[in-house]
Order: sequence, then C-alpha cells, then structure tokens
Amino acid sequence: MGKREQAPSEEAFRQSEMWKAQIEKGLQEVQTLRDRLKPVPFDSGLWEKYTGAYGEVREDVAFLFCPAELVPETKKMRRLDREEKGSYEIIFDNLSESLTHQLSLYDGSYLAMPYLVLLLEKKRRNQDYEWEKKIISLAGDILSTDIPCYGGGSEGERQVPEEIMESYDQSVALLQEMTDAFLRQNMKRLKEEDPAWLQYFSTDLLAILSDREAAFQMLMGQWEQCPVSCPECGYYDEDMEADGFYDKGQLKKIEPVVPSEKNWDQISPKDTRHWFDSLVRELGVEDAWKVSYYYGTYTCPDCGSKGILIEWMKAMDE
Repeated sequence: MGKREQAPSEEAFRQSEMWKAQIEKGLQEVQTLRDRLKPVPFDSGLWEKYTGAYGEVREDVAFLFCPAELVPETKKMRRLDREEKGSYEIIFDNLSESLTHQLSLYDGSYLAMPYLVLLLEKKRRNQDYEWEKKIISLAGDILSTDIPCYGGGSEGERQVPEEIMESYDQSVALLQEMTDAFLRQNMKRLKEEDPAWLQYFSTDLLAILSDREAAFQMLMGQWEQCPVSCPECGYYDEDMEADGFYDKGQLKKIEPVVPSEKNWDQISPKDTRHWFDSLVRELGVEDAWKVSYYYGTYTCPDCGSKGILIEWMKAMDE
C-alpha cells in the first residue's frame, strides 16, 4: 500500500473555508457581470489542464477577490523585485508573471481573463485608479500574445472548449469598452505619469483597442529593435534587429509618415496609425516620434522593395 497522506489540520480546514467564503463574497459584488461572462468556476478541473508558465493559476486568480488583509503570505516569483509589497499585490504580480512569462501565450489566460474583467469592474466601482492601471496593463500584455504566431487571435487555432472561448471573447469585448472609458476619464491624470512608463502602458492600450500584433512587436523590441524581412526577396535585415532605433543611421531606410493632425479621441482605434500616433503624443510618451517610423515606408536594402515597416515586422511571425 502506498503511503497515506496526512489529513489537513482543523485550523487549515477552517482557513480554507474562510478564504472560500470571502472569495465568493467578493465575487458576489459583481454577480450580474459574473452571470453574463460565465467564468470557469474555481472548483473546475479545467484549471489543472489550462495553466500558466508555472502551473495552475487558480489560487492566484481566486485570492484577488479576497480582502487584502486575509490573503496568505506569498513568495515573489520576480526575485529581482526589491520593492516592499503586501501579499495581495505579490499574488497579482505572480499571476502576471505566470501569464506573460517571456511574452508567450498560455492557455491559463483564457480562464483568467474573465476574472480580470470582473476585478477591473470592482476596482472601477471603488474608483481605484492605481489598480485599474495594473489590471489594464496585464490584460494588454496578455492580448499582445493572443496572436496567430502563438496559435491565438481570430485566425489562430485555440485548442480550448467553445464555452471557455465564448466567456473569454465576451470579456475582451467588455475590456475594450472599460479601457476606452478609463482612458477618456483619466487622460489628464495619465499625462502626469512617468513618460517611460506611459510608453509601456500605451502599448498595452494598443493591444486592447487596436492592433495586438503591432503591440507585440513593440513590446518584444522595447521600441528599439525592429526585426524585419523583405517579403519580396527574403532579405533579413540583421542591422534593423540589432540596432533599430539605437542607430539613427538605420532610420535612413525609412520614410516616416507625417504625424496626425487630429486628436486621438476624434479618431477610431481601427485607424491604428492615426489613432495611436495621436494618443502617444497626447500622453507625452517618451519616444512618441518613433510611431511615424513604425508606420513609415521601409525600403529593402537588397532589392529596393517598399512596405510599411510595422506591417513587414508583423509578417515575420506569419
């Protein structure tokens, strides 16, 4: 006979029941939206099958609906993070790390996204600007990876049950509405943020509201490196990948577009170039000038073919 597992202590059982009750209470605050999105219940075995980079994300997601003072002590996954944080924030950071590790797509994201939208609604009702930023940023990171090259996106082959995808897609649609509202309501406050952080956050906004694949390329290259290959002759520009915006000489290969004259809120996000260009300049993003080059005309050094730089970059992953 195998070794018999020791039964959990009475105290551990009481704590477990207390946490479950508190988590359920937190979810009931957004019950109407919960009924609409139909997220996968926490007692479902699907959490064991659809995971993040480090395994199940069920507990991390669940504890985000528990009062911060009741969240158990947790170790940081991001060991280089020296900032003093409480257990609630550490759990959120751990979830972020598990779902965005190496900017890859994880099936656990499809289960977690509806809960992130529920959490965003809770924070919105409490007018918690800082937490709204955090959740929107994580959601943007996730969506930037849900693209065809990872088997995701509208053209991908997402191997998860239909009911999960329905809940996920509904959540993404609602996330877009909530993010747009957040942006319009907090533009003045956002403009006071650190310009370098705004560059990262605006890229997440791009992933949520307009173009996931473009956002992925900008995040991967940190608005510096530009891996590009000519679709006509196959020439791979190693200098653009290695140096990109680091080397101003590389910019001679690109004819930048003229910046948009309209305000970002007068342009549909579907018009990505004009909308994003206007948005980053309005926010005061550190390297806003680079958008004119991302959407400028790149000339292949080998055959002379021309194309929009960001579109050729996106085509690299097809």
